[in-house]
Formats: sequence, C-alpha cells, structure tokens
Amino acid sequence: MSFPTRKAADHITALFMQANALAARAQYREALKSYDKILAKVPGHLDVINNRANCFSALGQYEHAITSYGTILAARPNDIRARTNRASALKQLRRFDEALLDYDRVLKIDPNYSDALYNRGNMLADLGRPKEAVESYRRALVCNPDDPAIHAALASALFDLRLPREAVESYRRALEIKPDELNVHSDLIFALNFVPEMTDESLQAERAAWGSRFDGLLKGFKHTNEPRPDRRLRVGYVSAHLRRQAATYSFGAVLLHHDTKKFEITCYSDTAQEDDVTHLLRSHVGNWRRTSHLSNDELLSVIRADGIDILVDLVGHMKHHRLSVFAHKPAPVQISAWGEPTGTGLKAMDYIFSDPILIPPAKRALLTEKVADLPNYIGFWSPEPVPEANPLPALTRGHVTFGSFNRLSKVLPTVLQCWAAILRALPKSRLVLKDRLLDSASQQAPILSALADERIAPNRVTILDQGTRAGHFAAYHDIDIALDPFPHSGGMTTLDALWMGVPVVTCPGPTIASRPTAACLTAAGLNDYIASDFGNYVELSVAKAHDLVALAELRKTLRNRIENTDFGDPARYTRAVEAQYRSIWQQWCEKQNRAVS
Repeated sequence: MSFPTRKAADHITALFMQANALAARAQYREALKSYDKILAKVPGHLDVINNRANCFSALGQYEHAITSYGTILAARPNDIRARTNRASALKQLRRFDEALLDYDRVLKIDPNYSDALYNRGNMLADLGRPKEAVESYRRALVCNPDDPAIHAALASALFDLRLPREAVESYRRALEIKPDELNVHSDLIFALNFVPEMTDESLQAERAAWGSRFDGLLKGFKHTNEPRPDRRLRVGYVSAHLRRQAATYSFGAVLLHHDTKKFEITCYSDTAQEDDVTHLLRSHVGNWRRTSHLSNDELLSVIRADGIDILVDLVGHMKHHRLSVFAHKPAPVQISAWGEPTGTGLKAMDYIFSDPILIPPAKRALLTEKVADLPNYIGFWSPEPVPEANPLPALTRGHVTFGSFNRLSKVLPTVLQCWAAILRALPKSRLVLKDRLLDSASQQAPILSALADERIAPNRVTILDQGTRAGHFAAYHDIDIALDPFPHSGGMTTLDALWMGVPVVTCPGPTIASRPTAACLTAAGLNDYIASDFGNYVELSVAKAHDLVALAELRKTLRNRIENTDFGDPARYTRAVEAQYRSIWQQWCEKQNRAVS
C-alpha cells in the first residue's frame, strides 16, 4: 500500500471531516459521495468504510451496510461497534439468527457492552420473546443506569409480560431522566389504561399533563377556511395503521362509504408497511398522501396547504401517532376518533367521537375534548367476507367452551383468577386463548401455570397463535361464550365475536378503557351480558353457560341483529359520522360568523 503525500493526506482528512459533518446533519447521500472519493484514493480506509456503512444503514440500504461491516470485521474481528451495527442491520432484514450470533459474539468480547445488550433486547422484543428482552435490558441498565431509552424499552417488554405496574415504573424512570420525551410519555399514558387502580380522573390528569407541554402554541393563529356550513367539506385522516390492523377495521367502512359529493377525503398515511387493505382504502379515497417520511413540521405544512376543514386523528396515544402535529392546529376543527378512544389531553383537539356508555355524561368534563356521540364508538367492517356462524358447539360437544381472543397484555392475573372460577363452577367447560405472543412457549407457560395454581388442568386450556384473519374468524366456531378482560376491555375483538354469533360477558369499571365492550353490547341490545362486579361476572358467565337453548337461539340470530344496527351497517354508520361532521362544522361556522358580525 502506497502512502499519500502530506498534501494528499491533508486533503483526505478534510474530505473525511466534511463527510462526517454531512452525516451528522443527516445528509447521508452527500456524505457517501465524499466517503467514496476517499476510498478511490485509499481503498482500505476502515474508518471511512465504517462511517459509510452507517450511512447505508441510515438510508435503509442494509445489504450494502452489512457488506461494509463485513469488510471491517474481516480485518478487525473484535471491533464490537462494527459487529453491533451489523447485527442491527441484519435485524432490519429479519435475519434474526445471524443478528443474535453477532450480538452474542460482542458480549463474549465485552459482557458489559450496553449498546449490544440494548439492541439485542430490542430484537428479542420484536420476536415476541419479552422475558429474554427484559433480561437483556436489565443487564444493559447495570452498565448504563441513566439511559432513558433502555428504561423505556424495558417498560415496553414488561408491558408485554403483563406487568403493567412495573412497566409504568420504568416509563416514569425514563421520564425522570429525560422529561421531554413525548413518545415515552404517550407510552406511559397507554400503559396506565391497564393498571387496575386507575380512574378516569387520574388518567385524564395524565393526558392533560402531556398536552400542557403545547399550551400557548396557538396564540395569534387564525384559520382562513370559508365558514359556509353547507359547502363540500375537506376531511383529512391521519394514521400509521392504514393496513390489516384491528384499529383500521373500526373505521375502514367510513373511508369506503363517504359521500364524495359532500366530502372531499384526504388520507395522510404514515403506514410504513402497506398491504392489500392499504390499497383497497386508497382506491376509495380522493387524495392519498404517503407521509411516513415527513417530519412533523413537513406534515404540518402539507395539511395546511391542503386547506383541510376537519382533521381526524385515528391513533390517539398508540405507537406512531402525530399528536404533536395536531397540537399546532393545522385544521380549524380537529377530532380524535376510533384508534385509542380515551382522550388525548390536547387543547387543540376539539372533539372525540364516542358514545354515552364509553364516556358517560357525568365523566365528560374530565376530558379536554368535547364528546360527539356516534351510534357506537366503533363500527364493524371487514375487508373480505367472513364465514357464517355455525350452530352452538356445546350442543354436540357436551360442554361449554369459553374463549378470549384479546391481546395477551390484557390478560392480567386477576382476569385469570375470574376465568378459573368460572371453569371450576363448570367442571366440563373449556377455555381457548389466542394472541400473537401465545405462539411462544415462554408466553404459554405463565398462563398455564397461573391457571394450574387455580386448580385448572392444562388439558382444559387451548392456546392458539394469531394466525390469519380467516383463521381468526373460523376459531369462533369452537367458542360458545367469549370472556372480556379487564381493566382494559376488548374493542374490535368484541365486535368480531358478536358477528360470529358469540356473546361476550364483560365487567365495566371506572375508566374509559374498561367500557368498550359494554358500549358495544349496549348498542347491540345485549345489556344482560354486562356484569355489575367481578363476582357477578363469574355468576353471569356460569348462568349463561347453563342456558344452552337461549345461547343456541342467540347464535342463530346475532349476526342479523348486528347487521341491522347503525354500527353494523357500513353505509348507515358512515352517514352517522358524516352527520356529526356537518353538525360540528356548522357550529364552527356560526362561531366564526358571530366573531365577524
């Protein structure tokens, strides 16, 4: 290898510094050009190759990044940073076994390398192995106890392990270290829905604290939308979940059935992984903006340029929300709907779609939003036909089968205790559970162990993984009665069960998150499946299981009943939504016109 002259070396150093500065400003393509100029003169410059690989990773060009990291590791096999970075790139390409080998190699070299422990934990969490993820995060915190990102990741894994109190503690620790992490605060807000001791008052206070960070943001800003109540309205929807996802099924019918003569629809899709449902929705929407690559400021500018009259948030405090954009009030009327219907805490959010059961009139003053009622806070929609309901399985099997297809994070120890009491009262009965995390043996074991402690033999419990959507509905053919979890009730899972002729027993509590199933049952005229307390929840489930004649008749008629409700008929539900849009817009127009006169 020939050595460059002093002048050439100075030029290379200048280029290297320039490239690093470009990369630091996220100008990765420009940085790559400078790195390539250096490599043309000094092909084996490992530091350049490493930084170039980092740029490839930042651009999502993971194959190129992996090749470059491989070059470094061939020369420096104990370079733990390059190996950790390669593992992260391998993870992005779902080459999990190779990534784990790299992480483990790093930790053999340096057992206390917190970056590897943290990223390894992230991968294990993505693989549905939260127990192992927790172990990795805890080791990382021993090395780096004041890293808020590790505390937040640990909280997420603890949440998946059905430990919401512990998750809340970790989220709060992350916020103590870095109070301005809005997304971590959102994750805390979502997790608090699962803590039994919470009340509507305490939950709304937490949301208001989150929203207070944006106070004073809107002073002096005035919208110029034409305040004419009867004109065609521009309605925008913002969501990261416009794909096969439960939240999308709750509002998908509205996007498909809008009256386009009266409403011009624009979707701002932060959906990173699009699918056939994305394409279906896009085909029915006038304007579709792909926005996942946009910053909050850029999205804000796009929405304002589109002149949206009513902007609708479909995410709430779930992952990948854009509430910070809503805080800047890009539209004169803003509504939170369908996604996570418990309130945002934003003063810039004018309304929340709900119903009188989900948010009772006596509780509405707690929210920053005004409540606008729909026939049910969610509607039923499926992008493809689902199988017909079958005859009641208990009639031929000789025993009642209970089921819960809610996500595992809702199945807390007190829930399992109630379910066990039901099974003990009906010695021949069975229980079927289903969730994506339950395909892991490490996740099944605690469930079976907790039920065994309650004297329920494992052979009475069937555990299914998430499977396909068709398989999801077909699984209801084995269920006689569905059991709703608490304190976080089911939503679309409840409507799925009702659509398949399966009634749901629920026990609403003192929070919005505890009442979704009660809202759906009330809208369907099934108030007799709503328990007054946990003891009544057990008694009611047992009593319903004893009346097979009534269950069989209900199974035959339940789908027809749902189809004839305002929330089970897509066109009728959409008309109800549009009526609220028009009413809300008329109120805004009246306010503007009064201000002028």
